[in-house]
Amino acid sequence: MAAGEAIAMIETLPALEAPEAWCASLEQAGAVFEAGAVVSYVDAVAELAEARAAGVLADLSHFGLICVEGPEAQKFLGSLFTGEVKQVTPGQGQFTSWCDGKGRMLATFWLFIRGDAYYLLLPKTQMATTVARLKQFLLRTKAGISDASANLVRLGLSGAELGERLASILGAALPVVRGETVELGGCTFLSLPAAGQPRWLALGPADLMQALWGDTVKSARPVGKAAWDLLDILAGVPMLLPETSGEFIPQMLDLEALGGLSFKKGCYPGQEVVARLQYRGQLKRRMYSASVAADSPPEPGTKLYGTGTSESVGMVLSAATQEPGRSAVLAVVVIEQRTAGGAIRVGSPEGPALEFADVEPLAGA
Repeated sequence: MAAGEAIAMIETLPALEAPEAWCASLEQAGAVFEAGAVVSYVDAVAELAEARAAGVLADLSHFGLICVEGPEAQKFLGSLFTGEVKQVTPGQGQFTSWCDGKGRMLATFWLFIRGDAYYLLLPKTQMATTVARLKQFLLRTKAGISDASANLVRLGLSGAELGERLASILGAALPVVRGETVELGGCTFLSLPAAGQPRWLALGPADLMQALWGDTVKSARPVGKAAWDLLDILAGVPMLLPETSGEFIPQMLDLEALGGLSFKKGCYPGQEVVARLQYRGQLKRRMYSASVAADSPPEPGTKLYGTGTSESVGMVLSAATQEPGRSAVLAVVVIEQRTAGGAIRVGSPEGPALEFADVEPLAGA
């Protein structure tokens, strides 16, 4: 039986005709929505523990999709992004970024190909600004840009056993190398940085994703946005939000290790600044993995303070609840302050201290 036929036979959820129907189906499964995102399936605390230890699946409606297509799409994107877009193929995606003229990243995102088009996966809160800015650069380029969020459903999948079950259903193994992509049964799968277990992005038309959900929910627990955010942070994925857009240069967030920063490609906005730091400068800030005692996660953009100074020595890039009373954090900190060994505090010089991980963020691994 072909992979597409196997998927089509699974009919656990009602037929879907629109994104609204998809959301209605999730509500039937117990999803609790807030601001258009699934925050949990009743027991958020249990979901956090399950996400780190077992197979889970998450609706990723809080991420949007930008479609760029046309005969000059590759050339257009290559002239803007920090990664080598020529290396993005139907079998290989890329986590990369777009900088302003000062070398500060405006957005980070997954870039991949589906069919004849390029797609950018990024937080929905970044969508409107990013689409508008991209269109400003089009001019006479033979390419089109559109918001494709309503056209393809997005799911996050995590867990080795879940991957094996999907492989048996689809008739082929899921990709394992970071950024590797494959199309199976009309759905696109992209291998994401692991957070203790292998993870994938899956996307496709609503009817096929309905079938995919119907099968995976038998061997994985549905989780909300908070649990998936936690996995992204534990994996060291530096996803920018409006609060942190324009704050960092690519090297601060290890974009080269992630494969999203090339020093051999042609020009792009901010390239001179980025290259000067690489060849003549010294990196003064970088991203670290940490945790902090907190009833709720610190907001992205929250300032950090070192010992003996009232000036900020860093910023929270992203944070998510790890367990009750503690949050996982990706933080960008002045390297000298970090190596000096003093406390780095969140929000104020008297705020709770970060506890840094023994290992660096995993996304570059």
